[in-house]
Amino acid sequence: MKLFEIELYKLVRGKFFIISFWCAIFILIFYFWFVIVGEERSVVDGAVYRGYQAILADRNMAGEFRGAFTHETAERIVEKYGFPSEVEENYGGFRDENYLNGFVTEYLGNGYMRDWNDYKVSTALLPMSGSDLGKVMEQTGKEFPFDYAEGWSAFLDALQLGMILGSALVLIAVSPVFAGERQSGMSDLLFTSAEGRERDVAAKVSACFAVTILIYAAVVLCVFALTGAAYGFRGTECMSGMVTGRHSLSAASPISMKPAKDYVALTLALDFLGLTALCAVILSVSAHFEGTFQAVSVSVMVWLLPLLIRILFGGMGYALVSGTPLFLMMNGILADWYGMLMIPVGIAGALLVLGTISGYRGYRGREPSRSAGRPG
Repeated sequence: MKLFEIELYKLVRGKFFIISFWCAIFILIFYFWFVIVGEERSVVDGAVYRGYQAILADRNMAGEFRGAFTHETAERIVEKYGFPSEVEENYGGFRDENYLNGFVTEYLGNGYMRDWNDYKVSTALLPMSGSDLGKVMEQTGKEFPFDYAEGWSAFLDALQLGMILGSALVLIAVSPVFAGERQSGMSDLLFTSAEGRERDVAAKVSACFAVTILIYAAVVLCVFALTGAAYGFRGTECMSGMVTGRHSLSAASPISMKPAKDYVALTLALDFLGLTALCAVILSVSAHFEGTFQAVSVSVMVWLLPLLIRILFGGMGYALVSGTPLFLMMNGILADWYGMLMIPVGIAGALLVLGTISGYRGYRGREPSRSAGRPG
């Protein structure tokens, strides 16, 4: 346990890691408040609300219509707030909508919005039967739960950025763990000790996974705190199609009919798997290089390589990289692979196991240099 504590301390005490950690948190907070919250807009009776005020307005309005969504609910919303109709060049949506009449227009309005120069303003409601909402209710055999669920969209958006920043922190923390020891000559000293071959290498590996878990927890807690402060946590029972994109609510997409809380839980699980798999891959890289710079450089290239494979090989490439750390952290991976989730999970699991074994054996099997243990 003492060795583990020493190795963990060595990983997190570095000034560069500490500065990088707080920079990542600052970027995440900045992005959440000035990009996600800052882009919120709601129009109620001609009054335009932006940012946090728009969130408050939409939350308060949606509270009146919480519960099972019916055709009568849609009629009440239209009667109170009307159909949105204002269009602006290069703006992908009606400018005068709010959370309620935007939802009704999207799924039950007789108009459409394909582009700012290709749209039709809704004038009436379509029957519930035959609509996407009706098909979903028929498929599930349940009433459609409605509430303010925009916070979970913001949560998923911020979580994706947070996990990318977390990946960068894992790269910074883990890359030097073996290569740095070899570069400084410390590995020669460790391998001459009684515990160097076994306990110290195991302690290093354990410390790397511990710091990865701490980074994951910090990102998740930060995103939860930001989401709760701005949006609240309502809408957990709403179908996930409401929070992953307005066009994704469909009976043809099974994941879109799952509750938002289930979708978020699965996303968090995939992110955890992706981050720990990344740690394992970096351990393997670090164990096979002689210096920190080489280990960091190769780790970054390995992390980004799946993006190049996806671009070059299209659909087949997507299957190959679906379980890599970079893609597991993308919001679309769960919806795209929900019916075959074992493919990305299996790939990530293999990376986790093989990377850990490769890193452990690769460093443990190194012979100390001939000068190890010689008096100076």
